[in-house]
Amino acid sequence: MFPQKTITLTIVAVLLWTAGLVSAEVALRFSPADTTVEVGSIARLSVVVDDSLDLRTIEIYVEFDPTVVGSVSGGPGLLFTEPGFNLFQGFELSEPNVWHGYCVIMGANDYITDPGELYFWEFEGLANGVSPIVAVDVVLVETGSIVVPDVTLASTNIYVGDDLSAVQPVLSESLSLACFPNPFNPRTQINYTLPEQQHTCLSVYGLDGKLIKTLVNEIRSGGNHQDYWSGKDNAGRSQPSGVYLFHLEAGPYKKVQRVTLMK
Repeated sequence: MFPQKTITLTIVAVLLWTAGLVSAEVALRFSPADTTVEVGSIARLSVVVDDSLDLRTIEIYVEFDPTVVGSVSGGPGLLFTEPGFNLFQGFELSEPNVWHGYCVIMGANDYITDPGELYFWEFEGLANGVSPIVAVDVVLVETGSIVVPDVTLASTNIYVGDDLSAVQPVLSESLSLACFPNPFNPRTQINYTLPEQQHTCLSVYGLDGKLIKTLVNEIRSGGNHQDYWSGKDNAGRSQPSGVYLFHLEAGPYKKVQRVTLMK
């Protein structure tokens, strides 16, 4: 027989743990969604949170089509800037088609709590077409240096020019991409499905945007496929523990999967 006190404490701990799991899922969104701009015009796209969280940090990687839109600038949103926090921030192109932005509140007792704009990106319309805007990775950190798990940021599209009827984006949902186990050590299996025969490129990137390993670079038939990554780069060197990105591209289709290597 367990003492009554032990049973009570166990029930309370389970309830708190369950509540933490429910509140951990955070869905961000781009605003405005599916926006339209003219060639030569500059517009703003915001990353918005609709939940109330005690946040101090955002770090984000976003993929776009550089033939359709050009990156102009980016920075912390109104939630960070309106209160006048002391900020550590940055914005850059980590690849020609991926921008990387981050913002950290430096005050020990300062953090944001309200819903609203977390980050913004200013872009220019370069040519008629449609650019899918896809979040490659998003990291939110609460007070106490607690990383928020299960953060999602749904994709959107930027339409440039007037005559777009002949140019439509191919959604990444046309592909399936998953890996198991995740986290992994020493090897993970990558499962993916191609909607049709395409030249296929499956690569591993670090969170800094650098290419680690090219796993596939050839024509593959439509259907189910499997490949493996053993945590090594193109030179055969073992990589350290951390988060990596599987980038799958098959013709116009794209998909990104996050994976964790643990040693």
